[in-house]
This record gives sequence, C-alpha cells and structure tokens, in this order.
Amino acid sequence: MTKLDGLTLFNTRPRHQAAHLTHLAENIGVTVLTCPSIEIETLSLPAEAVTRFGRFDKIVFVSRNAVAVLNDLFQAAGQASPTFGESARCFAIGQATQQALQAQGWPVASLDIDQFISEDLLATEALKDLQGQRCLIVKGEGGRPTLKAGLEKAGADVEEWLIYRRRPAALCAQAWSKFQSAAHPVVLASSLQAWSNLVAMMSESAQAWLFLQDIIVFSERIEQAIREQGWQGRIFVVPQQSDDGVLSALKQISMQS
Repeated sequence: MTKLDGLTLFNTRPRHQAAHLTHLAENIGVTVLTCPSIEIETLSLPAEAVTRFGRFDKIVFVSRNAVAVLNDLFQAAGQASPTFGESARCFAIGQATQQALQAQGWPVASLDIDQFISEDLLATEALKDLQGQRCLIVKGEGGRPTLKAGLEKAGADVEEWLIYRRRPAALCAQAWSKFQSAAHPVVLASSLQAWSNLVAMMSESAQAWLFLQDIIVFSERIEQAIREQGWQGRIFVVPQQSDDGVLSALKQISMQS
C-alpha cells in the first residue's frame, strides 16, 4: 500500500460522514484534522409521506445525507424502512450516494455511467421518457434546479422533499492551528457551501494563507467558483465523488509534490 506520509488533510465533511474518510486516509499515512464546516439539521417529512411514498416510480437522492435522513425519518414514523412500489427504482447523485443506496438494499437502478452528476443521470435511457411517471427528488434545502427541470422536460410529474438543511459549524480552533503549521496542508471541500462556510469563519489574513494551499474539491463547478473568488493554490477534482475519490486525489497530490 502506498504511504502518503507528510500530507495533512483538513477534513471539513459533516461529522457523521468524516469518520470513514479519516480512517481510510490515516491508513495510508495521511494526518487528518477533522473540522466539519457544515452541520446537518433534520427537517420533517411532508404530510402523508409514508403512505404516498410507494406511488413514486423514480426516486432520486441528491446526497448520502438524503438517504440516511429519509431512512431515519421513516423509522421515527414507525416504519422499518421506506416501502417502495413494485416498479420503483432509486437513482443517485454522487458515487457515495449510490453506495449508500446499495448498502440499504433499496431498489437501485443499474446504470452505465462514469459520473453520478445531474447532467449524466438525465442523459441515461432510464430517464429520457418519463411521460405519466411520478418522480421524487429527496434532498436538502437549496441546490441546483437542473435535476427537477430535466425530469419535468422528460414528461415526469416531479415532487421534491426537502428533509434536511445544512448550517454553518464553528471553526475548530485547535485543529486549524495545527493545520497552519503542517508541512503539507491539504483542504477538502466536498461542496461549495462547505468551502464558503470555512472561509467565512476566518480572518482576512487566515484566508490569504488558505488560498495558497492545495485543495480537493468534488466537482469542476466548485473548482471554477473558488478560482473566481481568488484561490491561488492547486485544485484537485476527485475522479469520483466518494471517499475513494478523495484518496485518489491525495495520491495525485503526493506524486506531484
């Protein structure tokens, strides 16, 4: 196994998502400082959600949080898990979301795609002709309108369930101090909001230092946005939106250092 001694990763993922990545990264020699820049707040299910859920033909989950929170909300409502219709299929935005669906044993659509992003998902044969079908998007507050617009264009009757919201977390002062003195600091930003929250916590001098460092991001869209806001360090886009994708980016950084 390749050892990446010398790298220090500032893991900004929500705390319940950070632990597995931290374990994997430390196993290959990376020092990890966990400091979530986002907290997940659970919201409520829509009225009669438990009884209506089985009517949907296609259910799209936009994140791993969407999978976990929906399952938790159904259990809180007295259901062991959501009850799917006979022909229902689940779709994922993000490789980690796909893995979370598979781990739950839910009816996941089999797709031959490289990237689990909205545009690639909408281009699949399974979502091209949705006339007369009911589609559900399970998500948090905010996000892009691309998915809903694409499903509606394909003819679907689309409903969105907003079941959680992201809120800024406080900066971990001790972890941040250690990060600033690291030999090779690397920041992780799995979403634009995670990055924005992190930057908002800091003084101008801390921001100036941060903008010179290496950063791992989950999409080219995030890369473009932070470049436009003045990032001067190297940006590494994960090959897939998952913990394994982060490890691949860390290995690439190590090779190029």
